[in-house]
Amino acid sequence: MYFLRRHLPWISALVLGLLLVVIGGSFVIQGMDVKDEIRDELRAEQIITSQDASIPGVLVDDAETARAQADVIKEHTLGTWGPYSELPREDPRRAQFIDGVTLRTALNMAVMGFGITDLVIGAGVIVMVAGAATIVLAAPALYFLAGMVVRYQQATST
Repeated sequence: MYFLRRHLPWISALVLGLLLVVIGGSFVIQGMDVKDEIRDELRAEQIITSQDASIPGVLVDDAETARAQADVIKEHTLGTWGPYSELPREDPRRAQFIDGVTLRTALNMAVMGFGITDLVIGAGVIVMVAGAATIVLAAPALYFLAGMVVRYQQATST
């Protein structure tokens, strides 16, 4: 019973800290893997930003270039034809407009995917820091405090 009362608090904190470091590391690794997957899928499409984009003539392979190309597509479709709802029903440009919307949506999804992976990586780093703090600060403090409390209780109970 003495061993559990003396050592369980700091050992539990140590195990919790290690668990947090491992989980945080898993978040970081998974976030980086998904980010690479999104980048590879964008590169495979071989989309080059148009010359009137804010980043002209480069391969779309990150959030900035995807956003730049999506903005240009939006400018071209809305600026040229106005909103989709204002096109006449029999207008042959409706299909072209939908193609632009589809491509713009895919590019915006890539931008969101990059943002989510950044969020997951950031959360993983925070969880790892919390785990490291638990290992470095909480476990030694609990070791010290448990040593003081358990000795005091034994001295008064005997």
